Amino acid sequence: MDVTVLVFNGVTSREVLAPLTAIAEVVEPVVRWVSRRPGVVHGFEPLQRFEAGSGVDEVVATDLLIVPGGLGSVRMMEDPEVTAWLAATTAVARYVLSVSTGSLLLAAAGLLADRDASGHWLATGVLEAAGAHPSERAVTWQGNIVTTSGPVAAAEVAATLPDRVIYGAPG
Repeated sequence: MDVTVLVFNGVTSREVLAPLTAIAEVVEPVVRWVSRRPGVVHGFEPLQRFEAGSGVDEVVATDLLIVPGGLGSVRMMEDPEVTAWLAATTAVARYVLSVSTGSLLLAAAGLLADRDASGHWLATGVLEAAGAHPSERAVTWQGNIVTTSGPVAAAEVAATLPDRVIYGAPG
């Protein structure tokens, strides 16, 4: 299963690691790390280094795009290169999974306009301003995009995705 993960300075590491760990319990994922530019980025909670081998100038089809949140997500949602990459990659991804404030990045890319979306409870106003309909649910599916309130909900969804990708089974 091919997994692409957007990482950036200030990403919440557990929002990256929880869904990847859940997937790895079912299948061995091939993970592609993407950042604004290739190189090392730093996450927190816990402190973690991620080595991004690709930048946002390269769009590649993937089974799953993971869009985590964190303190650095505000800078990313204001970056037109990042939001354009998210829109282009979502168009060629089988599934897109946002975690917590990762939904703000999807909203900034125009992917949640007039759609229900879960996310961090403090992000409700920003989601509304971007044209999304904030949901109090922990998980919200809208087509191939699933938004989650945090890493626990994301891990539960991620554990079902290998069956969906490999067998077309409902999760």
